[in-house]
Amino acid sequence: MLYACIDWWIERRIDREKSTKVLLIIPVILLLLSWSILEAISPSLPPFTKEDAIEFATSGEGTDIDLFPDKAGTWKGTFEGYHVQRSTRAKKLNKELYLVTFEENWTNGKRKGHYVMSYKVNRSSVSGYGGSDTTPPYYEKVLEQ
Repeated sequence: MLYACIDWWIERRIDREKSTKVLLIIPVILLLLSWSILEAISPSLPPFTKEDAIEFATSGEGTDIDLFPDKAGTWKGTFEGYHVQRSTRAKKLNKELYLVTFEENWTNGKRKGHYVMSYKVNRSSVSGYGGSDTTPPYYEKVLEQ
């Protein structure tokens, strides 16, 4: 019915040789008006913080990241004779983009190692950024537990 009424109205305007530019302007005005109203009544998103980035990066299960602190900071401990230090930190790259880095150092006598994984994290995605290939020799046993 609405289409028929609009079609009839357009035909009458054309027959009377009146402009139909109004028909082009009305949808644009309605679109802008509805967008403005929805924008005004919608709550704004809270800021995306370093803590949010770390929480999002550590939210997966069954990965090496499960072993690292789920908050910014350092964990120290031992595993099968290795002294292990794991750190989690985040660095702000721009408004809502962080570089979350997981770093692990281990020693066992003269054996030493360093392992790093970095991820770019925003509100909706986590993507690998870089890291080292040297996984600790005890990882398979740790992940089995």
